[in-house]
Amino acid sequence: MAWIIAIITFIGLSIVLFNQYKYAEYLYPIFPIFFSFRLADFKRKEFLKICYGDRKFYLIRFLENLLLSIPFLICLIIYQHYEIAISLFLVVTGFVFTQWRSGFHFIIPTPFQKYPFEFVVGFRKTFLMIAIIFALTIIAIKVDNFYLGLFSIILGFLTSMSYYSFIEDPFYVWSHIEKPRGFLLKKIQHILIFNSLLYLPQTIALSFFFYENIYQILILYGIGNFFLVYIVFIKYAAFPNKIGLKESIILAVTIYFPPLIFITLPYFYFQSLRSLSKVLK
Repeated sequence: MAWIIAIITFIGLSIVLFNQYKYAEYLYPIFPIFFSFRLADFKRKEFLKICYGDRKFYLIRFLENLLLSIPFLICLIIYQHYEIAISLFLVVTGFVFTQWRSGFHFIIPTPFQKYPFEFVVGFRKTFLMIAIIFALTIIAIKVDNFYLGLFSIILGFLTSMSYYSFIEDPFYVWSHIEKPRGFLLKKIQHILIFNSLLYLPQTIALSFFFYENIYQILILYGIGNFFLVYIVFIKYAAFPNKIGLKESIILAVTIYFPPLIFITLPYFYFQSLRSLSKVLK
């Protein structure tokens, strides 16, 4: 799900940037150069050389940097910025033959660190995505594009939902004192409150600047919260395993044909109670 969100976001953001702003092409080399630089860490390179030998090492490093750069190179070529695309290719290729020592470690602070892990892990893994979502919101307001604003709200909900794809150790569930219903209620409270902490300011800002469309924004926000609850049920219906193919197919079919929600929601709810009752004894 995270990959789908990332691809949709990248394509949407690229279209908006290249069509609305001059000099957008100069932003595109920044990300692949930054991540190629991170991959050139001395310790990491030594580890790869030990594992694969010199010849395969250079091939692996070249493929890593190339795969990182391909989406950005494709966009630059599509919008005919050939010189920047060639320069980017040469720079990331050059990082294959360079290395640096990392002595700086930074842990992204999160307001969720005292609570269960989904938003702690998710917030740190998707920090850049959250920044992009807020950037999209600002762009939507600036260019007076209401539908781009709705798109940024949807991305926010999808990002929060993706946090519940992380597998949870049964021991941490077992350590709770609640019964299955109480446990689910607490999880629902957490996802609704934490998601609101992240994205309610975004919704309020869009409601203010697109006041004439406030009903559409509020309806979308309500539907998004409903699906947050839904994803909690799905996660614990599959527990102690990760959300699998069966759950994903049922979710996709339900989104395509919403009346099925009256069948699938109770199904996942009772299935989650059944799964949790085996652990919360």
